[in-house]
Amino acid sequence: MTPPTVTRQVHYPHSSERGAALIAARYVGDGLRREEYLCFEGRSDWTTHRSRRTSEDNGRTWSHWQLLHSAWPVQEGFTKREEARAWCFDPVGGKSLEFVFQRLLPSEGDYPMEEYVGRSDHSFWRQSGDEGRSWGALRQFRYEEGPAYDPENWRRREFLGSNRTFGSYCAIPTRTGTVVYPCSEIPMRLDDGEHPETVDGVICFVGKWDVGEQTYTWERSRPICVPHRLSARGLLEPSIAELSDGRLWMVMRGSNRTFQGDDWTGTVDNPGRKWMSLSDDGGYSWSPVTDLRYDTGEQFCSPSAFAKLLRHSRTGRLFWFGNICQEPSRGNRPRHPLYIAEVDESTPSLKKDTLAIVDDRDPTADSDVLQLSNFHLFENRQTGEIELYLTRYGERESRTHADAYKYTIALQAD
Repeated sequence: MTPPTVTRQVHYPHSSERGAALIAARYVGDGLRREEYLCFEGRSDWTTHRSRRTSEDNGRTWSHWQLLHSAWPVQEGFTKREEARAWCFDPVGGKSLEFVFQRLLPSEGDYPMEEYVGRSDHSFWRQSGDEGRSWGALRQFRYEEGPAYDPENWRRREFLGSNRTFGSYCAIPTRTGTVVYPCSEIPMRLDDGEHPETVDGVICFVGKWDVGEQTYTWERSRPICVPHRLSARGLLEPSIAELSDGRLWMVMRGSNRTFQGDDWTGTVDNPGRKWMSLSDDGGYSWSPVTDLRYDTGEQFCSPSAFAKLLRHSRTGRLFWFGNICQEPSRGNRPRHPLYIAEVDESTPSLKKDTLAIVDDRDPTADSDVLQLSNFHLFENRQTGEIELYLTRYGERESRTHADAYKYTIALQAD
């Protein structure tokens, strides 16, 4: 593959008062209507001042930014963070689908994440028939018994402790007419007779359009997981793609960092990997989890950060975007460089000779904790270029002084 051409520009600067700028960008529907969401991160993993703007002409002109809220809502001592994590257009139902992540924290104030251990995460979905101008009601994903979400009573203990999921950043329509959405942090019990343990696994929800009811019905897959000796934090933030032969391929984040202080197990046995699994029945069952490798069979090291998959419509090729490091990772770090690589779909694996850097740390300008992760991407429907939106945390000494960037990736014809 001829290396792609990458251009980078500041899309929105940070705010000295509010913190690092974050941009989420997407198409809504199957046309050229776009939305962008802007928020600011003044403390780790906590955003404020969420705004939205829209474009009807593929980003040539935009509406004014509309402030949705300056702070997340509070009810009886609980703070609720709620935002779309993934979206897709389903041609079977003709609907835009939005997948919403909800986190309830038993605290309030400027930084309720200080009570992070007590959080309760759930996942929801909703549909739109008018390219996101209006949305139907939120409906919860459920895989076990337990009460549904009650907007008038967030703190109901039975709800907080059941059907907990960490929604992923991707959802795909398949050629068989379904929609598949994977979620992580599903508590699972592993018992080998000697070392029983509870781990966080992954489950997929498979949706089908019901013509009579004019809505989607969802079935859950068999869950998958790995023991803590392979990933200390379980399987996280899956990305999914449909391969050319119809199989579904899921790539997942792992970690070699424990929850005890700054300990990690970055050794020959556990240097930090990306994990993968395959389904040949539409996402209902999955193969045993293995590590993602190059097409040469070589292993590679990767930090605890998500990766994404994107099929380019004009070339038909499938691409992987993620971080690869030259030495064993230390939990979440280092999150640079950021690579693009073509996927060998027969294996599947990454074609090593197609590895290309999207961005890397500049040792003369960037701090040594630069993060090139947590990005949004899609293919421009008119130009065929790939657009990637990323906040360069660590580009300056202060984490909060980070701008949101737009990368334009032009694939070269071979």
